[in-house]
Amino acid sequence: MVKGKSKLDWLGVVAKQHKEWIKIINSFGEYDYAEDLVQEFYITLYKYANKEKVIRNGIVSRGYCFFTLRSLYYQYYNNKKKINKFSIDDLEFTYQIADDPQMDEQVAFHKICTMIDEKLNSLHWYDKKLFTIYKDTHLSIRKLAAETKISWVSIFNTLKHIKQEIKKEYLEDWQDYKNKDYELINKRYGKKRKK
Repeated sequence: MVKGKSKLDWLGVVAKQHKEWIKIINSFGEYDYAEDLVQEFYITLYKYANKEKVIRNGIVSRGYCFFTLRSLYYQYYNNKKKINKFSIDDLEFTYQIADDPQMDEQVAFHKICTMIDEKLNSLHWYDKKLFTIYKDTHLSIRKLAAETKISWVSIFNTLKHIKQEIKKEYLEDWQDYKNKDYELINKRYGKKRKK
């Protein structure tokens, strides 16, 4: 005999009235998740109920099942209320994003950073690697020279050259950013920048 077989037998008797349980959930106003709630009902009966509570004199206790279904529906309803939903088509929400005063600043800063990253990626592999290590590790030039066994003068000159290139190419953009002329940056980089 399969373990739990007797429990499955009396649940089968309860499940014969499946359409009735669906109608009870529908009477609470839930149509979309009625099937799911009835399945939860079966799981709840399997875990917490026994045959004597649910079936009396060979007849399924509608009262017990009704109160169990109602309890499950209220649990579902209360959890559903806790979730804040909003439509992306809601005009108030879209205006809220569009009117964010820091949005232009963030977009402009992102565009400048992206262009500088593209510039760094176009550098010679040695320059790119050295600058990336310097930027990411925050080591001084002397410590970097000791770690890599490269002359500190060579490191200094390489970093100086890269910084001058970046300043030369992006100084105007950085000044616009500092002066809060974000629209100029966004217009300039709206299309791919020509070199």
